[in-house]
Amino acid sequence: MSSPARQPLRGLVVGLGVMGSHHLRVLSSLDDVEVVAVVDPDADRRARAQSAHAHVHAHAALDEALAAHALDFVCAAVPVPHLAPTAHAALAAGLHVLVEKPTAPSEQEALELIAVAEERGLLLGAGHVERFNPAVIALKRKLDEGVIGRVHQMHARRLSPFPNRDSMLGVALDLATHDIDVMRFLSGSEVKRVFAETSQHYHEAAEDLLCATLRFDDEATGLLEVNWITPTKVRELTVTGERGTFRVDYLTQDLFLFEHPTQSNEWEALAGMRGGGEGDMVRFALERREPLRVEWEAFLAAVRDGGEAPVSGRDGLAALSTARAIQQAGRTHETVAPSYRAAVRR
Repeated sequence: MSSPARQPLRGLVVGLGVMGSHHLRVLSSLDDVEVVAVVDPDADRRARAQSAHAHVHAHAALDEALAAHALDFVCAAVPVPHLAPTAHAALAAGLHVLVEKPTAPSEQEALELIAVAEERGLLLGAGHVERFNPAVIALKRKLDEGVIGRVHQMHARRLSPFPNRDSMLGVALDLATHDIDVMRFLSGSEVKRVFAETSQHYHEAAEDLLCATLRFDDEATGLLEVNWITPTKVRELTVTGERGTFRVDYLTQDLFLFEHPTQSNEWEALAGMRGGGEGDMVRFALERREPLRVEWEAFLAAVRDGGEAPVSGRDGLAALSTARAIQQAGRTHETVAPSYRAAVRR
């Protein structure tokens, strides 16, 4: 006998900007999911959403949508100042929430969301989509297998032209949080302290360039190069360990391994260019998928099975707090310990 069909999970997407529109598209394509409604104060955005997804109800205000529909979960993809109020309203209605990074504007607001979700037994997921990049997933597996031994250093380069988005709060919060989260995920270690140099060239209110160093509890170091002033888009991560270096291209979902030298190079002229020896270089064959889809599949599986959010509110807090510490270090030119460390020790 075939198993009975599962009831679809009913969801609401709040915010129809760039990321909200992507969330709507992905959720609408998933089996066993029904996007019941969307919320956005902009009438044109609501009209475009209904034109592309005729079955979806559209509302100008969140309270209208929550009162009108029976729901299971909410996607909060609103500008950063509205993330916490949106998530609070959804949690108060008894709904699981996936909130876009950086989770909340401040550590205190993120902590309040975490407390409410835990008290009500609801999932609070943080939208750190790079965790679900197939190259990052494969890299995590190989690091856990000990392929390059102990990790010494992680180095991320996230460079872009200046974006055209709502509510930009600087590259630390808008961009660097991705790589902070990935580094914590890969290392399984917490950020002990940070130091940073930041500068503001074109952004009216916040930094648009940063260079930061992170020290983790396991003594690995992290380097972040992040800006909104590079004319081309770069999304790269290298992880160097005892026995080699991995390199990830987030955009192409490529994962490379450069092993430490095993063969000597006896030709002096070539050795001057390539070094005195070389090891194998491997490009891994991966199943490439859209990370946002993988993220939603993992979160919704946790909703159905009563599991934990794949990227939790506490993970979101850690990335937010570390980004805030980077901003503080850039202003004071002093080493800063992220404040989230007190929360994770509870």
